[in-house]
Amino acid sequence: MEIIEIVKKLDNEFNIKSNQENLIEWAVTDRNKKYINLDFLEKKTGLMTRNSAEIKKIFTAVFITNSIINRILKNKECLIITHHNFNYFEDERGLQPIQPEIFKEFAETKNSIYVAHAPLDTHKKYGTSICLAELCEIEIDKLFFNYFGAPTAVIGNIKREKFEKFSERIRKKIQRPYLNLIKNRVYIKKIAVIAGGGDIPEILQQSYDFGCDTLFTGTVENRWNLPFIQEGNKKFHELNKKLKLNLIGGTHYATERPSMIKILELLRDSKLQSEYIEDRELLNSK
Repeated sequence: MEIIEIVKKLDNEFNIKSNQENLIEWAVTDRNKKYINLDFLEKKTGLMTRNSAEIKKIFTAVFITNSIINRILKNKECLIITHHNFNYFEDERGLQPIQPEIFKEFAETKNSIYVAHAPLDTHKKYGTSICLAELCEIEIDKLFFNYFGAPTAVIGNIKREKFEKFSERIRKKIQRPYLNLIKNRVYIKKIAVIAGGGDIPEILQQSYDFGCDTLFTGTVENRWNLPFIQEGNKKFHELNKKLKLNLIGGTHYATERPSMIKILELLRDSKLQSEYIEDRELLNSK
């Protein structure tokens, strides 16, 4: 199948032309820029690298991590659809640009990369928070928190139950060995859901203003070694000392994973084999 046909379908689905997010910052460096699709440098999202005219298989992934790279490089003429055009570590390193050596190997094996970040986060069907809430059987009431022109977070409801019971059910749903939990209330019913890096004071305040007793997100403890990231996480926790919401952290990776699995539905009519690539190390990270 021609790559231009697949990309056109994805661009239309995620309304790439209208998106204002800049995915060049941090991800494109002086060292890897020569491997980047010129159209991506203009649009700042979408098809990041174009290394073949034909595509034989499609993969989806949350990040372009080392284990994902190793899996992709066993194939040729594939398209990897990713939520983040970065390598990722669940420690002080956080997001890291893809090294030029990797881009070179992708070019040699004719494997290409397509990225949809904000357009996926805010998608009405495949949105990261929507898919997470649906997986965890949280009844969606409304969307909130504007993100590049559209809401990305969810306000949802469950049948009233104890925080510990709900958290354990969530842990099993997202297939994590454990969660990062902060308990302030015994019973819960109304939950704000924001997949990925949700340790943002504004999100916490809005969750409280909507009457939520719990915030379920990816990042509660932020380990990235960047001053502005650490300062933001500190303010997030200082605010919650006043608001006293329960916090559930399922990790950035595990909370965005359901969306990248569900998006396989979009690819069924492409007549190409499509597969989600798991990163077991991130899924089971501490």
